[in-house]
Amino acid sequence: MKRLLLFFIISAAFAYALFASDSLPFPVSLGGQAAKDGTPFAKVQNPVTADAELAVESKGDMIIVNVNPVTAKNEPVPGSTPAVLLLQGKTKTNIDKTMDGKKLPAGNYIMSVVSEGKTASILFTIK
Repeated sequence: MKRLLLFFIISAAFAYALFASDSLPFPVSLGGQAAKDGTPFAKVQNPVTADAELAVESKGDMIIVNVNPVTAKNEPVPGSTPAVLLLQGKTKTNIDKTMDGKKLPAGNYIMSVVSEGKTASILFTIK
């Protein structure tokens, strides 16, 4: 039941991220690179490692991060399950610290960072 609730929260956050008008409502960096605001998504310019540090400049007590693999058209891969990272009482973590403990393989991803009632949507690549 908890997994189902978490899945719906993740899905809602991702859906909201797709339609949000501001792709970067707060600063986010990945692997030492600041995400650059863009339309419809912000982007981390250069590929990062699978254990890159994620830093979110937010005052929220809980930061939820959903990471979905994307196709060449930046659309979620059908049938894929998002990786989830929770930052509780902190603003930094490594992207290999997913809730399921699995490292993200090389590829293209969209990351939805939810904090303070806002969502940052960021495209990035793992090398």
